[in-house]
Parts: sequence; C-alpha cells; structure tokens
Amino acid sequence: MRRIGWLLAALLLAGTASSPAFGVSQSELDEVERDKARMAAELEDASAEVRAAGDVLAETEARLPGAQHDVDVALGRVAAAETEAAQAAREADAARAALDAAVAEYEAAAALVEEAREARASLFNATARGAELLTVDAILASDEPAEAIDGLTYLEFLMDGKDQAVEEVTLARREAANAENTAAVAEAEAEAAEAAAAQALADAQARAAEAEAAQLAVQQLQADQEAALAVAEASRDEAQADYDALEAESERLADALRREDDNDDGGGDSGGGSSSGGGGGGWVVPVDGWKSSDFGWRMHPIFGYARLHGGTDFAASSGTTIHAVDSGKVVYAGWSSGYGKLTCISHGGGVTSCYAHQSSIWVDYGERVDRDEGIGAVGTTGDSTGPHLHFEVRVHGERVNPVGYLPSCLCR
Repeated sequence: MRRIGWLLAALLLAGTASSPAFGVSQSELDEVERDKARMAAELEDASAEVRAAGDVLAETEARLPGAQHDVDVALGRVAAAETEAAQAAREADAARAALDAAVAEYEAAAALVEEAREARASLFNATARGAELLTVDAILASDEPAEAIDGLTYLEFLMDGKDQAVEEVTLARREAANAENTAAVAEAEAEAAEAAAAQALADAQARAAEAEAAQLAVQQLQADQEAALAVAEASRDEAQADYDALEAESERLADALRREDDNDDGGGDSGGGSSSGGGGGGWVVPVDGWKSSDFGWRMHPIFGYARLHGGTDFAASSGTTIHAVDSGKVVYAGWSSGYGKLTCISHGGGVTSCYAHQSSIWVDYGERVDRDEGIGAVGTTGDSTGPHLHFEVRVHGERVNPVGYLPSCLCR
C-alpha cells in the first residue's frame, strides 16, 4: 500500500541505474522494471512534490556511489600523472646534462685535432718542400760510413715522426667525430625527454581537471539529495496523516467484513492454506503479473517509525484481468478511499480475499463467484502511482500474509 519510502526504493535502484546500457540481458532489463514498480509502490502516499523529491533521491542514491568512485579514480590518475611528470622531468634534466657533457667532450676533441694539426705543421711543410730528398742526397754524398749511418738514422726518425703525426691527427679526428655523434644522439634524447616531460605535465593537468569536475558532480548530487531530503522532512506530518487515514479505512473495512462473517449463511468454500506466509497454499494467483511488494512491517528510512504494508502487490498492465483466488461470495464491491475500486470475496471460515486499485469491477455485492473467475481489471485508482493489484487476505477482518494461501511459484 501507500508509502513514501523513496530512499529505500533508491537503494533498490542503485544496483541497476549505474549499469551500462550495452551488453544488458533481458533479465536485467526486467529487473530494472521491477525496481521501478517497487519504487512506485513505496511512493503511494506521497504528494506530487514529495514524489518528485523521491525521484531525486532515487537518482542521487543510484549515482552517488559511481560519482564518488569517479572522484577516487580521477584522484588516482592525478597522482600517477604527477609521478610520471616528475619522473619525465628528471629524465629530461639527466638527458640535458648528458648533452652538455657530450658537447664539452666534442669541443675538447675538436681542440685536440687543431692542436695536433698545428704541432705537426712544420713537419708537413718540410716534407712538402722535399726536405727528405735533400737529406737522402747528403747521406749518399758522405764519404764516412759513420756519417752515412747517422744520416740514415735521422732519416728514419724523420719518417717515423711524420707517420706518428699523421696517426695522431687521424685519431684526434676520429675521436672528435665520435664525440660529435654522441652529442647529436644526446641532443635528440634530450629533446625527446623534454617533449615527454611536457606531455606528462599536460596529462597531469588534464587529470586534475577531470578530478575537479568529478568532485563538483558529487557535490551537486549531494546538494540535490539534501534538498530532496528537506522536502521529505517537511512532508512528515502530511505523510503520517495520510497513513493514519488509510489505517482508519482499513479498520472500517475490517469491521464491515466481521459483520459479514456474523451474517455468513455458510456459503463459500474455505480456501485452506495458512497465514504463515510459507507458500504452497491452495488458491490460484489473482493476476498474471509479478510480485512487486511484500506483506509486512517496514521501518521508514527517513522518519524511523514502522508501518504495515497489509498486502502483497502484483505489478501488471492496466486492464489485466483479476481472478478470484477461490470460489466464494462478494461481500464488498465499490469505492474504498485509498484502496480505490475494491472487491472483497468471502471464502468461508472468516477468510476473505480483497483486490484493490481496480480500474473496473465486474461483479456485484452478494454475487457468488467461481474459482479463477474474472472479477475485475487492474488499474491505479485510489492511492496508487501506477497500475498494480494490491491483494489482501483477511481472517476475521485482520490482515495476514497472503503468500501462504498462494502457489509457491506465484505463477498462473
């Protein structure tokens, strides 16, 4: 029956509202529809304003966990991006230092090349002028063997010096070329490292912006939730008055059914079953639908007081045929405040079944009906936010759990 348990409904919705739209099975889609019906059942006693607040609560409760998760993920990405940016900056600094060292090594190698060239310039000039040839002529013209030997020794020294000079210059040039290549590689690595550092910094800034946006989304959801809760709190007295009125109507109906029990002529068949709620009773399921709300006491999620939901709700499309769960006599057929269009059937032994929120009633007071006979159509009359059947079982006027009277599968 009527409730303003939007927060409870929101918790029911939280598991489905954040699911991705792709890859969803039909059973998951069906469960979403069931959750919507449960929420509708919880909102039956709410005003339009409170129902709107309930929608906000349902949405915020469904979205807040995901939004907070987004914040946590975004902050993690910020930390990772900042670490990466710092590492990239260190690598860029190291690459730049390596480049500076390579350039210095190249400059030193180039200086050695120049020094070797200058140091051997006179020897190269002398060779170019034919000094070696003159020396050979002098040696051949000498009459003294010792002088000739000394001259040949000098000539060998001169030739060795020339070869060494060439080797020194060649080696210096090679070392300079290697240093130049090293410097070029170091320069490319430094530029790449600096570019990576710049990209890492940009990524860190983007992650920070994402984290800020995610945090703002959470703050907006929390603000919406607080506003909706304020509306709900403001409706406390109204909601309690509505519930009290419905309970008064339920008691009036109980008195009427007890009077019918006293006047019962013995007609009607006992439906059997039990009120324990264990399932497996002998009645048929009253409508082709699915159970959307259970019988029992509920703790109000905001106000903290308990309320009895005195029947079992079955979600079904408007106009769906409602069936008598067992044969009996119609003891109520008409309007009943929050129940809307209501039919009650006595099955004997003080056991009565009642069918609320009908769009139309197909039987009359005092009429006898058969088991599984169509008695009306599903609707949303009275205090109802959507098409469904509110089904009650009463024993001597008192509400009991209907499930124990119905098949355990709750199927037709």
